[in-house]
Amino acid sequence: MKRLSVLVALAVLSILLIALAGWASDQPSFSRSRWIAEQQARGARFSGGVLPARRGRFQAFLDSLGNVPSPVRAAVLAVRISQDILEPDGSAAQPETQAEPFMALNPERETNLLAGYQEDRFEDGGARALTYAASFDGGKHWNEGLVPELTLASGGRFERASDPWVTFGPDNRAYYVSIAFNERTPENGVFVSASGDGGQTWGAPVAVHTTTSDFDDKEAVVADTRTDSPFRGRLYVGWDTVTNQSQPVRFSHSDDGGGSFTPAVTVANQGANIGVVPLVGPEGVVYATWTSFTRRSATLMFARSTDGGETWSDPVVIAEALSAGVEGSRTGESIPAAAIDPRTGDLYVVWQDERFSTGVDQIVLSTSSDGGETWSEPRLVSDGPRDAPNFTPAVAVNANGVVGVSYYSLRNDPARRLFVDEYLAISRDQGRRFAKSQRVTTSSFDLRFAAISEGFFLGDYQGLAASRTVFYPLWIATFNPSRIDPPARQPDAFTRAIKVR
Repeated sequence: MKRLSVLVALAVLSILLIALAGWASDQPSFSRSRWIAEQQARGARFSGGVLPARRGRFQAFLDSLGNVPSPVRAAVLAVRISQDILEPDGSAAQPETQAEPFMALNPERETNLLAGYQEDRFEDGGARALTYAASFDGGKHWNEGLVPELTLASGGRFERASDPWVTFGPDNRAYYVSIAFNERTPENGVFVSASGDGGQTWGAPVAVHTTTSDFDDKEAVVADTRTDSPFRGRLYVGWDTVTNQSQPVRFSHSDDGGGSFTPAVTVANQGANIGVVPLVGPEGVVYATWTSFTRRSATLMFARSTDGGETWSDPVVIAEALSAGVEGSRTGESIPAAAIDPRTGDLYVVWQDERFSTGVDQIVLSTSSDGGETWSEPRLVSDGPRDAPNFTPAVAVNANGVVGVSYYSLRNDPARRLFVDEYLAISRDQGRRFAKSQRVTTSSFDLRFAAISEGFFLGDYQGLAASRTVFYPLWIATFNPSRIDPPARQPDAFTRAIKVR
């Protein structure tokens, strides 16, 4: 009888194991896209991983275009940086696509520039790899390579990476921050790569923060290079984390050249926060700007830290962001760009906004001369016809206090839909007035050859750096023919040295 009871028990256990195995096989595997869609449904905002949720609207836009010929290409005075490092791999990544560029200038060697951008964009978020490019002759020539050991394409373990951002610290040390993640497994995080030779060679990425339950997004980095700072050499990284309950802005710092990072400190936790930009001002004060979203509004926010990022002030409102967006394109919309005057500590924040032309975005600017306690009313920066969208700005201030704002514009397209140019506006009076914007591109380029991600995608931001006498905008344009699909064109990263006297 005892033996029979054991046999019965074993039989029941076998049935249970079989049933459990069948139940497990029916459960869906992890999907980053599905997780993001669930968070978007509750109001979260994403940059690195964004589903094409408005695909139907974008398809309707494409259907409405008709057979519009591309503009005739004139001589290109800009320098093409990207050279399509990756060969197509048959995946869903879009080959020969660069997107979302950022630029930094070495304050100890002004001819040393560093660019970062995405390489082979996925429509539903991230890219196969991130690329760095370094110049040591003021942007005339560039050495390009993949950020090593980050994604599978560059010898790392992650399927995708996004949101490239670069900076220089003391002693010609350069830093490259990114987010990296997988579509089929939950691991993701913020990582910093460091270079000791101005961006020529790079070490393995170091984790700032990793998670398997949440999603770290839209990070940025800045190094303290000020001689009047007690924290000189400290590296600051800011980002937002999308959780099931909230979307806080977080910060961490490193005192050993990016070798290790402190535990994350929460700066703000109200609303869906995204797009943090860190800056370092006089005496090592750290500043942060970002956008806080609710279901009904977007508000540009600001906070500062006087103790090296350990604690932060209560957030201050800069302005409400009133972006209409650009039909058919993903442009970053209410995500800000920010810069600081290295002499005075004056702060500058720019974004795209419809308040000066309802339904059509222009570039606006708000400034602070008291360390961010108070901010000016938004001022119009972009010019040209008010029915022409201007979008995705960047801002920089040179050592003489001259303010530059670069941006994309549709003003040279009679239909205001497809043909884009890069422009640069200059102010010599702390942003109170801007001279007529300079056309940086010598001919318009066609958005239809850009990467696709919730619309035509040049990036949620672009780059701009400044030496004492030169501004270096960094943008994406579709001038060059594709190697694999001619006569189609491809998006590449370009720069041009604009002298300012």
